[in-house]
Amino acid sequence: MMRLHDRIAALIRAEGPLRFDRFMEAALYDPEGGYYEREGRVGRGGDFVTGPSWHPAFGRTMARIARRLRDEEGEKKISAKGEEGLPSGLRAATDVMDIVDVGAGEGELLRAADAALRAWGIREEFRLVGVERSATRRRIAAERCPAAEWVPSFEEIPHVRGLIVAYELFDALPVRALFFEGEKLLERVVTLEPGGEGFAWSLAPCADAAELLERFRARGIHLLRNQKVEVRSGAARVASALGARLSSGLLLVFDYGAPAKALYSAGRANGTLEAFVSHTVTRDVLSGPGGRDLTAWVDFTELAEALADTGLDVAGPVSQSRVLASAGIFEDLATDADAPPDAARVADRRAAAALVQPGGMGESIRVLLASRGTALGSTLASWPRHN
Repeated sequence: MMRLHDRIAALIRAEGPLRFDRFMEAALYDPEGGYYEREGRVGRGGDFVTGPSWHPAFGRTMARIARRLRDEEGEKKISAKGEEGLPSGLRAATDVMDIVDVGAGEGELLRAADAALRAWGIREEFRLVGVERSATRRRIAAERCPAAEWVPSFEEIPHVRGLIVAYELFDALPVRALFFEGEKLLERVVTLEPGGEGFAWSLAPCADAAELLERFRARGIHLLRNQKVEVRSGAARVASALGARLSSGLLLVFDYGAPAKALYSAGRANGTLEAFVSHTVTRDVLSGPGGRDLTAWVDFTELAEALADTGLDVAGPVSQSRVLASAGIFEDLATDADAPPDAARVADRRAAAALVQPGGMGESIRVLLASRGTALGSTLASWPRHN
């Protein structure tokens, strides 16, 4: 079978230079050679780590949030009907709640959440659903957490009552690469190097330049001469679809990104497009398609607006550290003063602490919290409260 590099090159020869979002779509998601169809790409032994892949404490903390949502539902029922008005067995509980992981990877989050819910004796009160586009990763995830349902698209989930988690979902959606020359906004496209072996950047007219520039100006963004920017055409649509499916509960969006004015400021005049290979970051995003992760920062203003348009109350973005601390991750870091020293336990606690430590993913990953019918999102976002 022809390798992915050669198939993309053949496409360019046949159709001309490719818009970068088409190149990125193939590099990440091609079913026969895309990056996410390879096992073990995410995690300590792969190219980069995520909160769920780093330590089970992340998944356990998501389970704590889901438990709080369940408890809220139970309290609402008691408040509405009174203790005696509830059927037997529902006085302290409620109907089955959902925990949905969108972009679930190889199942680390739901496996940890499943174990936590079982340890608390409340597993039967929750439905776990993993959404993963990659058939390879979905197969691995189902083996790791067979108690969860595994689907290829969130469109197969008509509504969610509980918790939706989207961890680094949006930064993996394909982006268009643009260049502002001072008066015109141009498309950065992928072509072939002289000789036809490798890929190279070129500039082409941008068909919707006027519309994009007007959108920037409406948000008070004024691009610099020779500034590179990325826009993610599908982000608002995905956010709207997720928001519309949340009938009640909380949607947490964890990602690298910034509000629009900061994202497109002079401090990021070279854009945010990067590749990850063996935990090393590079700006070379054209070499070896399918062999490296491609990513660009998320426009949190765009996502917040899309979620709010579905009727959700949106808080953030705030740091991952704040959300995890507010949700009770320090229960995983607590020590037993009477227990003898144990090197393995200490090492495990230190690994869990990396999820919230300053200078790492605890601060670099930001979180949008979108809620319907609950104040838990604003509570988690505002921790610690000061009188």
